Amino acid sequence: MKQLVDFLPVVAFFGVYVVADIYWATVALMVAAVVQVAFFKLKRWKVTGQMWVVFWGALVFGGITLAVRNPLFIQWKPTIVYWIMALVIIGSRFVGKGDHVQRALGKVLTLPDKAWRALCWAWAATMVLAGVANLLVAYQFSEGFWVGYKFASAFAIPILLTLGSIGYLAASGQLPKAPADSQADS
Repeated sequence: MKQLVDFLPVVAFFGVYVVADIYWATVALMVAAVVQVAFFKLKRWKVTGQMWVVFWGALVFGGITLAVRNPLFIQWKPTIVYWIMALVIIGSRFVGKGDHVQRALGKVLTLPDKAWRALCWAWAATMVLAGVANLLVAYQFSEGFWVGYKFASAFAIPILLTLGSIGYLAASGQLPKAPADSQADS
């Protein structure tokens, strides 16, 4: 359920853009970001740092977009969010117990520090590249193409991070083995 609510702002933005324009889509993004945080608060779920960055990014860049009637501000929002996330991921290597990736996945994976470090740098690099890619699409393609790209990339980036992490761990021999099925021995 939480994962579905995570995508509410981008789905609202895309859906409204399809039937209206970028300014109404920006309003929908801002409203959806507020609803998302309010829903998490009502359910007493933890509002993550990433969600707060998206929330404030939507409100600030959405507000500027609407105030000056320039869609470039909302097009810059994903890049700023990705780059902030990259800085948080890198900074987490030096502050606190374990890095951001380890805190996110450490409940389900036990890995040596070398693997956590590699995943940390790979995730940060992915965020930096995602920000650059967003700007390339925003400046080189039509607004409609950018909206479609943003919608697709919102789902693709987490999948690529997951598959890339699994691929790295498997290739380096650090992927934890699944427990043996006790019924297979009988």
